[in-house]
Amino acid sequence: MKNVLLDQHVTYLNQDEFSDILKDYDKILSVGIDIKATSFDENSANFCIDRNCDFLTTDKKSYDHFFKIRQVKSVEIFRFLKNEPTASKTNPRHIYYMRFKIK
Repeated sequence: MKNVLLDQHVTYLNQDEFSDILKDYDKILSVGIDIKATSFDENSANFCIDRNCDFLTTDKKSYDHFFKIRQVKSVEIFRFLKNEPTASKTNPRHIYYMRFKIK
């Protein structure tokens, strides 16, 4: 099992009604609680690398900033959820899973 860091837009997944979605994670961490909400994407990546976390976000372009970290060799990106549970039906958003591979 692993840990997961929830980006600021998906911290609501830590609520009981969504517990099934994150059941495979040992520890659920959140931007705004465990790391400052004003942190840059690369700070979230460093946080995940240091704590062996996956990163869940709706920001599909956040990976651009991850490569500012020299030790990041690659980033695995998967669509974790096709439709964000709280997004409107007229404006659905995906939740992306990102895992960092380091040198």
